[in-house]
Amino acid sequence: MEYLYKNWEYLGLFAVFAANILLFWLVWDLRQKWNLIFGKKISSQEDLIKNVVSGITKAGEKIETLESKTKFLDGIAKISIQKIGFKRYNPFTETGGDQSFTLALLNQNNDGVIISSLYLREGVRVYGKRIEAGKPKQPLSEEEKEVLQETLNPKF
Repeated sequence: MEYLYKNWEYLGLFAVFAANILLFWLVWDLRQKWNLIFGKKISSQEDLIKNVVSGITKAGEKIETLESKTKFLDGIAKISIQKIGFKRYNPFTETGGDQSFTLALLNQNNDGVIISSLYLREGVRVYGKRIEAGKPKQPLSEEEKEVLQETLNPKF
């Protein structure tokens, strides 16, 4: 029985020793990571708090800068061309090839233009029509209506 008691005693001492080594290793590892991240050695809790507050202040300033840049980019994105529709076709059966085309260019609010180029024997005619909120301001041909609908409702 005394033999079993001594083994438990050694096992307890070993557990305390192992826990101390583990605790030392964790503290050392945290200090190494802190030095790696912030590049500074900490000598006291006061220095640690000052460094953390300084880091938070700098992060807040960067966030404010990023917010203003994001607002600017959002404004540009809303008016930039985001939707494009295109179709080549032959409006007249007596001429050869699909030389004519219709091109739709719309922004996020579905404002933009439809440009149509009709190829004729006598020459080429180009038409531009304004689109506001997905609605044409001038009458559209069948091809232009088709391209506008495909641009407004893309199939993915």
